[in-house]
Amino acid sequence: MPRLSSLPARLALSLLSAAALRAAAPDYSSLCAGLGRNPPPHPYLVFDDADKARLQREIRTDQASRETFERLRLEGLRYLNATEEPAAPPRPVHSRYVGSDDYLAYMERHANAALTLAFLFQMTGDARFAEKSFEHADRLCALDSWVQSPHRFDVIYGRVWPWGAKDDQVVFTYDITSASMSRDLALVYDWIYPAMTKAQRDRIRSGLLEKAITRVRGSYDYFWWNTASRCNWSAICHSGLGIAALALLHEDPGLTDVIAHSCRGISDLLDQVGPDGGWGEGRGYWAYGMGESVAFMEAIRRATQGKVDFFRHRALYPHPVDFALYGLGAGFGDGTGLAVGNSYLINKLVAESGDPRAAWYDQAYVRHESTVFDLIWPVPAVAPERPSEGSRLFRGINWAVLRKDFTPGSAEVACKAGFNNDPHHGHLDCGTFSLTWHNVNFIGELPRSPYDETYFGALRWEHAEAETESHNVVLVNGEEQICAKEKDQPWKSGVGGPITQYHADANWAYLEMDPTHAYPGKDLKLWHRWVVLDGKNRVVVLDRIDSAPGARIEVRFHPNVPFELTGDRAVLHGAAGSPAPRRGQVRNSGTGERVDPFRPDFARGETSDLVMLQAANGESALTQGRQAVVPMTEEDQASWAPYYSTSLPAPAGGTTWVASIFGPDGAEAPRSARLESVAGGTERVQCEFGTERFSLTFSESAVIRR
Repeated sequence: MPRLSSLPARLALSLLSAAALRAAAPDYSSLCAGLGRNPPPHPYLVFDDADKARLQREIRTDQASRETFERLRLEGLRYLNATEEPAAPPRPVHSRYVGSDDYLAYMERHANAALTLAFLFQMTGDARFAEKSFEHADRLCALDSWVQSPHRFDVIYGRVWPWGAKDDQVVFTYDITSASMSRDLALVYDWIYPAMTKAQRDRIRSGLLEKAITRVRGSYDYFWWNTASRCNWSAICHSGLGIAALALLHEDPGLTDVIAHSCRGISDLLDQVGPDGGWGEGRGYWAYGMGESVAFMEAIRRATQGKVDFFRHRALYPHPVDFALYGLGAGFGDGTGLAVGNSYLINKLVAESGDPRAAWYDQAYVRHESTVFDLIWPVPAVAPERPSEGSRLFRGINWAVLRKDFTPGSAEVACKAGFNNDPHHGHLDCGTFSLTWHNVNFIGELPRSPYDETYFGALRWEHAEAETESHNVVLVNGEEQICAKEKDQPWKSGVGGPITQYHADANWAYLEMDPTHAYPGKDLKLWHRWVVLDGKNRVVVLDRIDSAPGARIEVRFHPNVPFELTGDRAVLHGAAGSPAPRRGQVRNSGTGERVDPFRPDFARGETSDLVMLQAANGESALTQGRQAVVPMTEEDQASWAPYYSTSLPAPAGGTTWVASIFGPDGAEAPRSARLESVAGGTERVQCEFGTERFSLTFSESAVIRR
């Protein structure tokens, strides 16, 4: 397998591609200029009267749709018969410090009620639903702001701003929660429009203008998310503004400039999706950003009669969910390696692309919910097809997942290289990996605690989840990795490193990562990591570390199962570990940002233990420790995160080799491992599993198995 292209060439290609995409972008101002001249009658945003007839027919004839609608109808009756309507609670300034946000919950509750009732009015024609929907919308419009407390000046000012945003940020009057409220109220306005008086229409219109559009229109340069097109905020915030403007075209036909700007924001973000679908913020935030934006993407396509069709952008067509599917196990940064995506989002992307592998992901992994959007975008009639290959390299972000196939008995090794250039949701984890087998995460990431008040600021790297030593990486004298961006400091280039080799076929897969430049270079001079997976669920990890002779070398692992150390081996008790929770999606109370903490509910099968055997070119030992996890919150939520390490002093030559061999316990467990140097600076690992012996020779151009 030839070595991948050099880092400078890859960066140059990336810059040229980005420039070409910008040059080829449509003229959204021209495409949107005429939208206000003769807007169609309401409803028109995500369905019209013809679509409504189809929805009503499906509710009558399709059992799943009928059941979902009946649940929503009963929810509507509950809202109609509510005997108490509490006033808005006080807005907490430091909700992430105290650990709760009743004000946010109040907004979300009324938005959901207004949306559900408005949809029921469209489906039934019962004016009571429209009247009650307006009451809930009115409560939202009466609020001074829809900005979530942690996103106001008092807290967010100290944030380290992501790529594309300038450091000088002082305006925080519109955020992702404002965008979510804008989307929901735009749909409410569209759906109950014929049942409202002019004063009622103006009340919701006032809310959309006051809390969203006029806070941003003409002042885009003051909002950090406007140019931060590698951040989910950019898609969400632009989408909320765009759909609000589309909803008001009858009364405010001049809002087409807002619509055009929103299109540009969505386009710029989609251009940042990697060529294989990878998203640097991780899989959970890919799903969150797309899920919050899909209504605007549908609405603008309808409004322009297909001239603006983001579903045909190369980031979403023809294989829109490859990052969700092939990225399973890659729970890096603030993301998750579990199943991601609201069912309505995945349904919609499958329907638009016709991708059979996306349909298989939808069928095998996605928990199908019972929301308004699941009726609007139900499971499409696309025949599912299990992927024929299991591994995938996400070139744009330098992540890869190695697996034989998509069965629970196939081990899944997710690897992350890339660059530490996301101070928003990234971690100092270049070179880490995770190992999942039979739906049990044997080696992985620290569990994510809820975001606290300081998590996105200058103290980010003091948090256990984000710092280097909390990941499955190499430490030399405890030296931590660095981030390309610190608060109010210039960006550093080249902080991190690429995947330099990658090979995958039906029998085995391997890769090489070079995370050397993720470190400041004082103690760790060079680190290359090779990861090999064969068809019998055996994993070999080889680390080469260059440092000063005598430096303390530590190769660290974080098990998510009980474990014990005996001599040169660790036994990871998968059978005693907890299986991954059921799939689905929840909103993280107090943050307003959705998290996806679930894996598919495959049967665990005959899960056994895993054995890890270590070998090194020096006097090494397996040692056990634990790290304190202390969120910066009012209540003491401290916990311990256990780990174990292969530790040794660097030998006289300063080059340390450490092999970590994983295999199922039992007759075929790893029995021995031996390192030997080969001419030309390469290294060979001699492995014995049960009665089988083989060797792996590692070089900078290939891994050869004999």
